[in-house]
Amino acid sequence: MIEIRTRIAPSPTGFAHIGTAYVCLLNYAFTRKNGGKLILRVDDTDTKRHVEGAEDAIYAGLSWLGFDWDEGPDKPGGFGPYRPSEKLDIYKAKADELIKKGQAFEDEGAIRFKNTGQDQTWRDLIRGEIKFGGGEITDFVIIKSDGYPTYNFNTVVDDIDMQITHVIRGEEHISNTPRQLALYQAFGVKPPEFAHFPTLRNADHKKLSKRRDPVDLRLYREAGYLPQALVNFLGLLGWSHPDGKEVFDLAEFVEKFDLNRVSHAGPIFDTKKLDWLNGLYIRSTSDVELVKMLNERSTYNVSEEMAALIRERISKLSEADSLLDFFVNQPVVGRDLFEGVEKSSLHVTTALHVLSNIKDWNLENINSALTKLIEEKGFKTGDFYMTMRLVLTGKRMTPPINESMVILGQDEVLQRLEEAQKILIDIEPSEIS
Repeated sequence: MIEIRTRIAPSPTGFAHIGTAYVCLLNYAFTRKNGGKLILRVDDTDTKRHVEGAEDAIYAGLSWLGFDWDEGPDKPGGFGPYRPSEKLDIYKAKADELIKKGQAFEDEGAIRFKNTGQDQTWRDLIRGEIKFGGGEITDFVIIKSDGYPTYNFNTVVDDIDMQITHVIRGEEHISNTPRQLALYQAFGVKPPEFAHFPTLRNADHKKLSKRRDPVDLRLYREAGYLPQALVNFLGLLGWSHPDGKEVFDLAEFVEKFDLNRVSHAGPIFDTKKLDWLNGLYIRSTSDVELVKMLNERSTYNVSEEMAALIRERISKLSEADSLLDFFVNQPVVGRDLFEGVEKSSLHVTTALHVLSNIKDWNLENINSALTKLIEEKGFKTGDFYMTMRLVLTGKRMTPPINESMVILGQDEVLQRLEEAQKILIDIEPSEIS
């Protein structure tokens, strides 16, 4: 059997794109399931848009997601070079070959392929039979006046040189395929199999765009998405698990992947679904793992106790600092903060009294003392604990407040209550005795 060889060919024209990750995922899964080789080719033919450092960003982004490849500029094999800019002489020689055969001609410093007028048909592995009439394919440039090949030409030459057997790419390339098939025929080479998957779309059902959509992989990493969650999410776009599962890892995606299960409709990149998945993955990590991940990005020294408190309350790692800052920074507390909370002054005064009498500062004793206080005073539980949250954190949404008191420590809790008491003492004077 012929070894399956696939490729991805991102352009180094900026950051690593979420679309590149999606292309890589499908190629990776198909290739690994079939025991083939995945080639990473850096398509640097667009010299005007080339961005310094973009190639490294591609490597870093794909590696972060858990993808590896078998050949590429960073992993030389026997089929290089893996950058078109390093084989301009090869493209020129191939174009001259077509000129000699009467299938190409020079035109104002460029070289054009001469259209044969033949219809072009192929059986797409996702979409079935696709046909283009020969009249739709005009003569087209294959070598530009600057000596660089056009996309369609270098793609065909590179795929032939690298013995690519399957081209799995986005539907936007369907219109390129008839030109590429014409070139394969001109070279007398059997073309690879083609599979065109649907393009990712935003909430407005428009193709994801770097101008209006968050498509930079770095944004997702910086926002605190876990790579496993992002890969899982991408796997759900335009493909369905045979068992109907929504949560699966990369290995399972590879095991279950089948091009026949790829949809024809453009999948919607729904970040709400991504947030939900990311929250699941965060909650599935151990305290030790979560602490490590948080401390890699947090401005605070996050402990296991702190991580455990916020685990259920974050969908992204970037949300952690806003929930943890009160452990490090004493909140600014003013009267207006307590608007709408009844008996806040009395809550503070009585809580200060009972909490100062706890000899062994632990969760059980804090729970017991405050539960007894609420019952004796007839406080509304919600209002009481809202007061505690506002005093100790300066926020209405916090980790569990009694558990937070344990971490803050008795001295810090009492000090914050005393500061709040000075502010609130005369709000409800008739209730304090």
